[in-house]
Amino acid sequence: MNPLVSLCTGLLLLAVSVSAAAQSWQPNREADARDQVSTWTRDVPDSPVKAFRGVVEVPHGPVPVLAAITAVDTFPEWIFQVQASEAVPDTGGERTYMRFNGIWPVSDRDVVLDNSVSQAPESGAVTLHSVNAEGARPPSDGYVRIPALDNRFVVTPLADGWTRVEFRTFVDPGGKVPVWLANLVATKAPLVTLEGLQAQLEKPRFKNAGQDDLPAVFDGIRF
Repeated sequence: MNPLVSLCTGLLLLAVSVSAAAQSWQPNREADARDQVSTWTRDVPDSPVKAFRGVVEVPHGPVPVLAAITAVDTFPEWIFQVQASEAVPDTGGERTYMRFNGIWPVSDRDVVLDNSVSQAPESGAVTLHSVNAEGARPPSDGYVRIPALDNRFVVTPLADGWTRVEFRTFVDPGGKVPVWLANLVATKAPLVTLEGLQAQLEKPRFKNAGQDDLPAVFDGIRF
């Protein structure tokens, strides 16, 4: 091979490798047991705000977990910094409005989310994917609209009756938010949210939930 071509190829492979490494998940908290939360963060190209991810296993089947993560009225009880939430009427769970408490010195935020559901045929894993619905409604007075949000709950049934829950999010909070604050949120949000979900699952409403307790967007999902 021409030495110049060889050098260029080597540099290209190095650049790809460095880029992939920069975008890989970096551990933030490593759990000691399956029912403890592990968390990661990841750099996002062209964004100062990191994506975040958390994973935990819970001693419940997937239906109670799905019931808990779609009970919009309880979001302020367990999702990090949620101030208020409501299902948009007549959408069958496909659209949600949420308000978030700002952390000083930033203002409160709000967002309208479009929700979609899919199921992996082999593992039975269900993904609830939520993204901001652009132009759905104007922001409420006193709130800054979140311009970009991509959130996934991946709920995977395990052979022993437990369920693995993965929570993965990238958010552009919009407005003027210090990078240190945005990335502080990235480290706390998955831990607080998944530990909050564990607490919700001990409540009779969710522990005893069945398929009929899921919103219409889950029609066709079976275990």
